Amino acid sequence: MSSARYHNKQPPSSALSRASQSHEGPVTPTVRAPSRSCTTASNSRLTSPYAALTSSSPRSQSRNTNGTHARKAPYPTAHSPYTSRHISAVRSTQRQPSPKRSQETFVSENDVRPRVDDETTSDVEADALNEVIMAVDMKNNGDLGCAYYVAAEEVLYLLEDVAMAGTDLVETLLLHAHPTTILLSARAPEVLVQSLERGSDGTDAGKGFYPLPINLNSADFQHDSARDRLSKLEIEQLNRQSMHYSIVVDDDENMLGDAGSGSRQGQMLRLGASINMECQLTIGCAGAVLTDLQRRRSTQYLPDDPDALCAFHIRKIEMFSLFNSMFVNADTIMALQIMQPEFHPNSHQRGLGASSSGCKESLSVYGLFHRHARTKQGRDKLRQLFLRPSLDIDLIKCRQHTIAFFSLPSNADLVGAVSKALAKVANMKNCVAMLRRGVDYQGRKVSIHNNVWATLQKFSAYTLQIRELLKGMPEAGKILVCNKVIGIIDSHKIHGIGERITQTIDFEQSEERGRTAVRSGVDADLDELKRSYDGMEDFLTAVLGSLRQQLPEWARKYIQNCSFLPQLGFLTVVALEQKTGRGCYDGEGSDGQWECMFAADGCVYYKNQQMREMDAQFGDAYCMIIDREIEIVHSLGVSILEHEDTLLAASEVLGELDSMLALSLGCCQHNWNRPHVINENIIEIQGGRHPLQELVVPSFIPNDCYLAGGSERSLSCLPDQLGLHRAGSTTTIEDDDVKHPSTLVLTGPNHSGKSVYLKQVALIVYLAHLGCFVPAEKATIGITDRILTRVATRESVGRNESAFSIDLRQVAFSINFATPRSLILVDEFGKGTDSLGGVGLMTALLDHFTSMGEGRPKVLAATHFHEIFEGDFLPAYPNLSFAHMDILLDLDALVTEEQVTYLFKLVSGRSTSSFGSRCAAMNGISEDIVARAEELVLLQARNEDLELACSVLSDDESCKLQQAELVARRFLEQDYSPVAWVAGARSTRTRNQYRDMLKQIFEMEVAGSVTTNAE
Repeated sequence: MSSARYHNKQPPSSALSRASQSHEGPVTPTVRAPSRSCTTASNSRLTSPYAALTSSSPRSQSRNTNGTHARKAPYPTAHSPYTSRHISAVRSTQRQPSPKRSQETFVSENDVRPRVDDETTSDVEADALNEVIMAVDMKNNGDLGCAYYVAAEEVLYLLEDVAMAGTDLVETLLLHAHPTTILLSARAPEVLVQSLERGSDGTDAGKGFYPLPINLNSADFQHDSARDRLSKLEIEQLNRQSMHYSIVVDDDENMLGDAGSGSRQGQMLRLGASINMECQLTIGCAGAVLTDLQRRRSTQYLPDDPDALCAFHIRKIEMFSLFNSMFVNADTIMALQIMQPEFHPNSHQRGLGASSSGCKESLSVYGLFHRHARTKQGRDKLRQLFLRPSLDIDLIKCRQHTIAFFSLPSNADLVGAVSKALAKVANMKNCVAMLRRGVDYQGRKVSIHNNVWATLQKFSAYTLQIRELLKGMPEAGKILVCNKVIGIIDSHKIHGIGERITQTIDFEQSEERGRTAVRSGVDADLDELKRSYDGMEDFLTAVLGSLRQQLPEWARKYIQNCSFLPQLGFLTVVALEQKTGRGCYDGEGSDGQWECMFAADGCVYYKNQQMREMDAQFGDAYCMIIDREIEIVHSLGVSILEHEDTLLAASEVLGELDSMLALSLGCCQHNWNRPHVINENIIEIQGGRHPLQELVVPSFIPNDCYLAGGSERSLSCLPDQLGLHRAGSTTTIEDDDVKHPSTLVLTGPNHSGKSVYLKQVALIVYLAHLGCFVPAEKATIGITDRILTRVATRESVGRNESAFSIDLRQVAFSINFATPRSLILVDEFGKGTDSLGGVGLMTALLDHFTSMGEGRPKVLAATHFHEIFEGDFLPAYPNLSFAHMDILLDLDALVTEEQVTYLFKLVSGRSTSSFGSRCAAMNGISEDIVARAEELVLLQARNEDLELACSVLSDDESCKLQQAELVARRFLEQDYSPVAWVAGARSTRTRNQYRDMLKQIFEMEVAGSVTTNAE
């Protein structure tokens, strides 16, 4: 008799004896798995939707008395090469799923299909869940349509057609949707194609933040065909509508008996109730997205694949608009460093799939809060919030109230506990999608503690904990997001989901066995099979002893073992004879036929009469355990998916809570204050700071800003608080100097902080529209619909335009899209061309914005063109003001670098110099060059002739000029006639004589030069 070593629980002897004496249940023995190189074994794989949930690899081992190792599978494994027989059992005994999800979630028919490696399949599914497919179409006149599909949400979003949009709006849409695939019509304008191609390979945005567009046939964007595709969609959103439409149709269209629901016209009526079917371009884009989804199903799934029914499913169609939020384009996002992605330093984080963008957040405003978000859905919600600043004052104030509530010191402990619990909450969109596909976990590298069941269990526990923590906060009922969390989270259903998983899944055994295990007590038949399986070692040992007694004495030594293999059943293991390649004993002198099944590992496996009787008695017990566990896990998945909406709603509202907590924690960390957001078109900031600059400098000097755009009320009605001089103000601008300007022009030296000031004002306005606190002592911000910038030039060798033309395009966009409620930043416009042209362009731009009357926007401009003001090129508008960044000038300092001290303080009036030469000296330019530059600047300030000044020669140059003149005079004094009279005789000069004459002249020059140097 052999002794066995178990990694699992000990086999009960009573259960073993009962199993061996009765026929009520099959017995699962210890098996010695054959080599995978055996050709006689079938390698079919379990392909029911929950086949992967019971997968494992053999782990435990035992040794018999003959010294032969026997591998013991912990329990059935779908990765075993002998597991195809149980599929029919699944079909015959599988419990029926609930009617709600039977057609789209768990399909038991046509289960057998070829499958690729699990890890590869999981990676593909992970990418599929992260897919965002966007289609864009634009006419030559700039009219734009857009539609995009989010796979994780199963929602198709449609944009209202936008007239005369341009490529800048396309960049904004890309920032909002963050697509992984872009579909483009073949008829799209070349400017749109070039813009997308530049951004895709990084020549425009710097990192290649969106993919290369895919050109489709223009027929895929046809409006009529797209309407037909949309009408054929089976959307739950439309099917749940209670209103039925009755229409008059032809008899052939009424054959289904329900013209309101079955006909194309009825479907179009229901569809038109949810989306605007008159958006020609957008509906065409939706058709292109549907075409691409169908193409993906055809290429990624086989025709009879049940997973194709739920792949790229569209659950809902929604219209979206960008007009209820502040408009910011890619130029503004980059210039203000609102978001600043960069390549991840870890090369393993860079991938081509949709699940790995390869980027991380750099130093940016969004990055200040991103690390405080604990959940995936919270980070997504936070990113969406940053990309869509709201224009709704009620929503802004609601967010401010929420941040203030979470920032209270009395709530600090509870907020910390909620944030800690949120870190354990997963995104249920991915989890539910995995359940629909019957996937337990993605890839082999994921621990059993992070599979779908453990994720759901933790989600249930921590969701209820968060709900109770919020209920325990004083006055939490006054906070909208707290009310939503408490109201939307159904504690009874969430608790039921967690309890059902806890009672069904044994996580300790799952970790030990490397697969999902069902807890004892869930199913009596399964428990009996497992108990018999644990005790099979002794049973097979007894069978081995009985078999040896029935064989001739000389043959007993060749019988190694009795084993059980799935689908092959019970087998007798005989030693292999190396010379013949057959067993040392093949049934001579025994009853019945010994059939050789296969050979592996120095043994031959036989099927004899006794093994066949045991097969008939016990059956394929190994696969029966697999079948039963699949049924139980399948039933669990079906029951959980009945509460899919509950899980998704809870996950979504927790993401919203997480985003608000992130804002609150970030505002508290950086000591920001709550702004006052009003409808008036003004900006009043006291003690404003740049949120990023103050983190990287030892000390930051705050500054004020006061602007009033095109008034919706008379400027005379504005309170005195709009004055630029007040008690406690950090600036020294007098009220009489500035009459509530709409345009503020900044001058001053380089490095004095002008650009930082422009950006900090825009960022404070931007953050206020998020509902976030702002880096200022006090701020009153009027609703601003657009922030347009000419600050940063996105140059690229891939662009067929110069830096100056890019600046012009940005300015043109600001001019065309500016409204009275817009904030426009202009930083050193015109520097890309000659000084006269730059001065003219900057003057004309300021004059345009300032002279717009009641339609004037709020403008902050910085320039070094002092000619604009000295030449009185710009009229003295009452709403135009000037300021500069103050400095301390000490011309007596011996070192040029120490002559200018920057105070970074905004004061009224204009600066007369940019002190560029001092900046040059501070940055390492030679003292000679700096001195020459100062000399020329001084001459220009005196209105002296620069041309005459530059024509004065140095002493060395004057000396050389004198020598050259002397040589020229002596040369002219010589007689170069060909005939010369020497000693009264006529002679003809030779070439050598001419050479000697010239040599004599130059020798005289050298002698004169030496004499001059000696003097």
